[in-house]
Amino acid sequence: MKRTYLSLLLSGAIFVAPFAISADTPSDDSLLDLSLQELISLDVPDVTSVSKRKQRLTDSPAAVYVISDEDIRRTGVTSIPEALRMVPGMQVARLNNNTWSISTRGFNYIFANKLLVLIDGRTVYSPLFSGVNWDVQDTMLEDIARIEVIRGPGAALWGANAVNGVINIITKHAADTQGGLLSTGFGSDERFFGAYRYGGQFGNDGYYRAYYKQFERNSLLNSSESREKHSLGKNADDSWHMRRSGFKASWQPTGSSEWTVQGDIYEGSTQPSLKIFDADEPAQGEQLLTDKSRDQKGGNLMVHWKDNHHSVRAVYDNYQNFDYRITEKRDDFAIDYQNSFVPAKDLFLIWGLGYRSTWYSVEGTDYMYLLDGSDRKVNELYSAFIQYDVTMANNTVFTFGSRFEHNDFTGFEYQPNIRLTWKPTENRTFWSAISRAVKTPSLSETELQTVGVTFNFEPTEDINYLIPIAGNPELDSEKLLSFEIGYRETFTDHFRIDSTLFVNHYDDILAYVSAPNCLDGTSNYGAGCSINGLTTSTDPRHAGRLVYATDKDYFVSQAPTILSNGIDATSYGLEVTADWQATSWWKLQFNYSFIQTDAHHHKEGDLFLDRNEQTIEDLPAQHSANIRSSMNLPNHWELDTWIRYMDNMTNAKVGAYTALDVKATRTFEDNLEFSIVGQNLFETQRKEFDEIFSGLGATEVEASWYLQLRWKH
Repeated sequence: MKRTYLSLLLSGAIFVAPFAISADTPSDDSLLDLSLQELISLDVPDVTSVSKRKQRLTDSPAAVYVISDEDIRRTGVTSIPEALRMVPGMQVARLNNNTWSISTRGFNYIFANKLLVLIDGRTVYSPLFSGVNWDVQDTMLEDIARIEVIRGPGAALWGANAVNGVINIITKHAADTQGGLLSTGFGSDERFFGAYRYGGQFGNDGYYRAYYKQFERNSLLNSSESREKHSLGKNADDSWHMRRSGFKASWQPTGSSEWTVQGDIYEGSTQPSLKIFDADEPAQGEQLLTDKSRDQKGGNLMVHWKDNHHSVRAVYDNYQNFDYRITEKRDDFAIDYQNSFVPAKDLFLIWGLGYRSTWYSVEGTDYMYLLDGSDRKVNELYSAFIQYDVTMANNTVFTFGSRFEHNDFTGFEYQPNIRLTWKPTENRTFWSAISRAVKTPSLSETELQTVGVTFNFEPTEDINYLIPIAGNPELDSEKLLSFEIGYRETFTDHFRIDSTLFVNHYDDILAYVSAPNCLDGTSNYGAGCSINGLTTSTDPRHAGRLVYATDKDYFVSQAPTILSNGIDATSYGLEVTADWQATSWWKLQFNYSFIQTDAHHHKEGDLFLDRNEQTIEDLPAQHSANIRSSMNLPNHWELDTWIRYMDNMTNAKVGAYTALDVKATRTFEDNLEFSIVGQNLFETQRKEFDEIFSGLGATEVEASWYLQLRWKH
């Protein structure tokens, strides 16, 4: 069946080709007829995430990459996580239908917690685990103006958890989305999707838009290991549906000031495969459940006022997650103020204040619960930042600043950075940076007890260890000291290169270490803890080990652990991006990244620290690359191809793979667009990620296709 999808796409390409070949020169109205420099100045005129003010992309003293609205349209991605695959050094792996592992510069995991993600300046990281619930970070993709991605620390301006990078998703101004837009389609993986947006005007200087979107996604496939171990069928039964609506309105009461009010509400459900060990039924060993729903809903509201020098933003965010293992309800309120001015010639200063309060309601189960037995928590964060830009002789800009924060977990934190930008010529830029950033502990790391994580230390043996992990209220922040140098240059208006070298040193990384006591309901037995009276194994293969035999010849040893700041690590790498306007109608984009991570601990004799070291070193893929081709062909046809490579991820039990996406688009009268898209076409199916700590079962991504119709009026 999957070969049929590929054949269909190839047939479409063959159908388009004669039109391209027969024309001496592609028609003007269907060409990529702008130079690369013009494309950059028009499609990405400025970036704002590096310095919290508008800058030319080429002048920014950071490893910044911009995904434009045109990139999103032409690649055919259907979600924000899929769009992030375009970014050099960004590692995106799909665990199941609605769960991704997303990180940059290492530490790629389901609970990746060293990226700060914002949507129109609204922070969307979860204080429960300092990561991002990617399955609810969504909007109508046609309304995204650009996604600015900083690879490297952004904590001096954006705060704690902006350790390895910042992702800033910026939606279009309401004035730029006037009229109606309908986008709908269906396919093999995308069972159905549809979205409608309408924008209008009120008064002389007021604009608004409102949208509604919904999708239904088919199940992925169970991994081959799960099918063999748990006698499962091929279908993972993790279909996913979500619906969402929202609005944005902006108006200018005076010439220099502007008010914006925007918000969203959403709800959805999926059935992820769950791996559990039930102490009440130990003879069943590890079970894989496929009939437990995970429901989510929530909403947000933001009010933003700004003028030429001041900005005030207030945000309320509600999130509710109804999981088989734990129920989380969270309310966030945040307010921030910033001010910028020029105190003297060649000096620019920006500073700001912020406050965030989070109210939790956590309903635990036998699998997860808060250690103190409570189910309600409140955390507060106070912050301030200041940054100077000093323009010196020889086209050199010196930037220095810091953010200061106080949180309820570790108290006071400071996060300074120093940056230097030198432009010897207008089209050539060198920059360097030294930065300090911290990742503060979260509620799950300080107060959550996970009862049973099962994994195998030695895959060749049949001993599966049950590892309870307890939070630790005495944790310190994880700390990063980063060194970066970068170089950018545009050649003859047709070719641009952007490269970065970095060295990151991390202190006090969290690790699980042996706990001094067994859980309630278990008892000490040798070096471990017994579970509900299970007896030790008499199998000679396990002589000298603390193991427990079950009726299914499944062996479990319970070894309780607690989180601790137990690991230091150093990573270094290279990131390169090149854009080439090959002809007036053909554009090529290439990027490549390399990373190496070395970890070590200082405590001898602990059963788990060596395992922690190996896990941290094996989290990222060492090499990754993208090649994208965009062709504007005659008769209003577009042909886009995207090849991406990901090296093996040892920790995720995934080998290296290469994926191909193809999109062919025909435009009619500038307001109607028809597309056919094929995704992951090099392989019939593949696993992208696997892990143990979330309790989620791994699935496999299939080669797929979908048809899309987009109509403007």
